Amino acid sequence: MVEHQKSFLSRIVPLADMALAFTFAYFSANITNRLAPLFGWERETAFNLISTTSFLAGAALFSIPFVLHLVGFYHKNNLQQIGSAVRQLVTFAAYYFVALAIYQGISDDAVYYNHVLLVNAIGIPCLLFFRFLIIRFWKLHTKCGRKGLRQVILAGSEEDIARQWDSLPAFWKNRFNVVGTAIPGRTTEQDVQKLTEEHGVSHLIVCGGLRSYHLNEYIINICELQGIDIYLMLNTANHPGSMKAEINEVHNNRMLVLCSRPAQFWARLIKDIADRIVATFILICSLPLWVFAAIGIKISDPKGPVFYRQQRSGLYGKPFGMWKFRSMYVDAEQRLAEVKAKYGNEMNGPIFKLTNDPRIFRFGHIIRKLSIDELPQLINIICGDMSIVGPRPLPVYETAEFPSIAHRRRLSVKPGLTCYWQIEDRSDNGDFDNMINKDFKYIDNWSLWLDVVLFFRTIPAVLFGKGAK
Repeated sequence: MVEHQKSFLSRIVPLADMALAFTFAYFSANITNRLAPLFGWERETAFNLISTTSFLAGAALFSIPFVLHLVGFYHKNNLQQIGSAVRQLVTFAAYYFVALAIYQGISDDAVYYNHVLLVNAIGIPCLLFFRFLIIRFWKLHTKCGRKGLRQVILAGSEEDIARQWDSLPAFWKNRFNVVGTAIPGRTTEQDVQKLTEEHGVSHLIVCGGLRSYHLNEYIINICELQGIDIYLMLNTANHPGSMKAEINEVHNNRMLVLCSRPAQFWARLIKDIADRIVATFILICSLPLWVFAAIGIKISDPKGPVFYRQQRSGLYGKPFGMWKFRSMYVDAEQRLAEVKAKYGNEMNGPIFKLTNDPRIFRFGHIIRKLSIDELPQLINIICGDMSIVGPRPLPVYETAEFPSIAHRRRLSVKPGLTCYWQIEDRSDNGDFDNMINKDFKYIDNWSLWLDVVLFFRTIPAVLFGKGAK
C-alpha cells in the first residue's frame, strides 16, 4: 500500500507563513510610524523587532508554523470554513500575544514597544488570514474543474460506499472526481485496470473497514502495483470516535495501529516533560501549605501518619501508590463497609462519595475543601505515575467493579489531578455515567491546548471549592 505524500503546496505554505511573519515583523516599526498619526502615537525609527532582542523575537517567529499546526490551521489544507479559520487564528493570536508580552516585558521603552507589538499581534494574524483566503479561493475556483481534481475509485459494497463516502465532509470530497466504483465479486481485474488507465486514477478509497481489506484484496493489489495511493476507511460504527489510526514501520513491515489515546508522540512527550516541570514548580511554591497540613493533621489525630498512600489504578490499570495528606481517621478503610451500609452512597455505580463522611476528622474537611489533601500527588506526577490533567485515578477495588469493560477505556491515558468532571461537576453530580462520559470526552479530544485550558479552569474551581467534600 503506497503511503499518501503531502503535496508540495501543503509543505511550502507553513514556510511561506513564517516568511510573511518575518517580513511583517521586520517592517513593523515603519508600519507603526505610518499608523501613529491616526492614533496619536509617538514616532520612533530606531526600533526593530528582529534586531532588538533577536533571539526571543526569532524564537517567537520560528514557532509560528508549529503553533498554527497545533491549533488546526493546516489540518484541512486551507479548505476549512472561513469561520473555523478565524477561530484558529484568534487562538494563534492568543499564543503569539503571550510571546510578544514576554518580549515587551524585557524591553526598555515599554510605551513605544506596546504600539509595535500591538501592530504585530493584530497584523500578522490578519496577514495570515488574507493568505488563507487567497489559497482557499485558488483551490476552490482555479482547480475546481475535472482536470484539476484527483481521480479516484471507490471500492467496497454498495452499502458501505454510500454510507462512508457520504459521511465525508464536502471540503475533502471536493478535491476528488469519482471515476467509478469497484464492487468485490462483480468488478473484475480488467475493469479496474481499464479505469486506472483511462482516467489516470491517483487514489483508491476502500470502504467497509478492516473486514473489507480481504474482500477487496485483488483490487488493492492492482492499484498498489501502479503506485496508486490507497485509503482504507475504518468502520466508525464499531468504534464511534474512540479509535485513532497511525502507521508504524518495523524493519520493512507496516502495521496499522488503532489506539484510543492521543497518537502524537511528540505531543505526549511535551506533556510528560511539562507535567514534571509544572508539578515541581507547584510543589516548591506550595511548601508552606504542606507544613500547614502536617501540623493540622498531627493536632487533629496525633496517632496516625501525616500522609496516606492508597493503591490506585494507573495507566492501563497498573496499580500505583497514590499519595495524599491523610484526612480520615486511621481505621477509615476498615469502616468503609459499615459506613456504606449505614449512610448509603451519593454516587451511583462503583464509586463511593458521602458529603458528611464520619470517617473524616474536622481538619480533614478543611484540607479537602481547599484541595490541599491532593498536593502530595505532585510527587506521583514527578515520578511519572500521574499527569497534571487526566481522569482521576480510582482505587483498584472500584476499578474492578466497573459495570462494563468499556469503562476501562478511561485507563488508556495517565490519570491526573484534574479533568472535566473535577471542574464542571465534581461531587455536585453523583452520576457515574456522567463522570465516565466526561473522561471519554477528554480522551477523544485531547490536545496540549486542551490541557492548558483545563489547568487554568481548575484554578477558580479550587479557589471557590466547587463540589469539594
